[in-house]
Amino acid sequence: MEFPKNKMHLVSTHDGKESTEGWLVLDLSKVDTEGVSRIYIDLTDVKSLQSEKGEQADVFKKTLDLLSLDEE
Repeated sequence: MEFPKNKMHLVSTHDGKESTEGWLVLDLSKVDTEGVSRIYIDLTDVKSLQSEKGEQADVFKKTLDLLSLDEE
């Protein structure tokens, strides 16, 4: 089974622990897994998710910088 990219995401915290590499979360809530013994995840998709996560962090940092009231 090839796992759909829209059903996976990366998180940096899990069970109270933080990781710079993060965890890959596979959302199986609406995926029919009956009889599935293997799930294949394209590493290109993982790299893409990592890139998106980095871009989100950059946008967040830039937004905080713009809203900062501190004078330099």
